Amino acid sequence: MNKNDVWIQASSTITQRIEKDDEGQIVIIDKVDGASGVSLDPKTGSFTVEKEFDYLVMAAPQVGRLHSGDNANFRCWLRVNGENVPDSNVLMNLFHVDVKDVIVSQGLIHLKAGDVLQVIMATDNAAAGVGAEAIQPTPNEPLVPAIIFSMEAYG
Repeated sequence: MNKNDVWIQASSTITQRIEKDDEGQIVIIDKVDGASGVSLDPKTGSFTVEKEFDYLVMAAPQVGRLHSGDNANFRCWLRVNGENVPDSNVLMNLFHVDVKDVIVSQGLIHLKAGDVLQVIMATDNAAAGVGAEAIQPTPNEPLVPAIIFSMEAYG
């Protein structure tokens, strides 16, 4: 297996609301669109790599909120083997209930065989119903996934 054969494209069909303020919550990613050399456990949202490489990782959640009220920040970052990846956090301020957008956490990460990567989300206002939203625009269009995740061996 060479680096050109190691990749995964996955997404989530599940809207997920953050349950507690300022506490990281794993983003559940339940659908593999294609993969080679990386596996996904859809129950835990955990990606496991089979080979040691440098990986380009991109996590792009569709962010929104349910309830009006005070500002709410949505944060998203990467975690490897239970440790937060430095400088991977991104933040979006959801100042209004109608605000919906995609933000991207991306980076190059060196991973060894058996390493486990997860995408984490948090907010400072869980009562606002902040989270990653799967949206079905119309019956004739594809789903807007709650998150699109891509990972490929690099270098």
